[in-house]
Amino acid sequence: MKNPNLSELEFSRPLSVDKIPSGGLEDKLEANETERRRLTERFGLLELSKLLAELSIQYVRAEHMVAVQGVMTAEVVQQCVVTLEPLATLIKEEIDVLFALPELIKDGAGAPEIETEGQQELEPIINGVIDLGELVAQHLGVALDPYPRKPGLAYVEAKYGDDAEVVNPFAKLADLGKKPTK
Repeated sequence: MKNPNLSELEFSRPLSVDKIPSGGLEDKLEANETERRRLTERFGLLELSKLLAELSIQYVRAEHMVAVQGVMTAEVVQQCVVTLEPLATLIKEEIDVLFALPELIKDGAGAPEIETEGQQELEPIINGVIDLGELVAQHLGVALDPYPRKPGLAYVEAKYGDDAEVVNPFAKLADLGKKPTK
């Protein structure tokens, strides 16, 4: 997860990891109208009418790591890349991320690598803070269809001219190197 200035984020819910109780906590995040409008601009959507996440946050591995698990739900409207019509979509995305101190994450400089279970993502805890809102926003961005298409539209391969008329453009160049016959 990138770490831009928190004031620049469209949907920011910073959580200081030292505020997490030993038994963990449950959190429900919902983007307000201004945040949804800003996320609409960020992701090039026509509309984002709902963004909600229900998360479970708890320490793991002797409080060196924080596990964030839950579900993100969003109602979005994107533009069909073929017809340019609006396409409404309901997105439901699982969130399963581990946060760890940056020095515990392998950084290419030989720092130790943390083993994660399955496909769990690993993100750094920056200055003792994790931003749950940005985590949810990034999961929304990944879940969006990069090429939304109206259902029922088939892919049609474009053909130009008749295959029999295809001429190799380099054939004429080969003829240029030949000497004329007398």
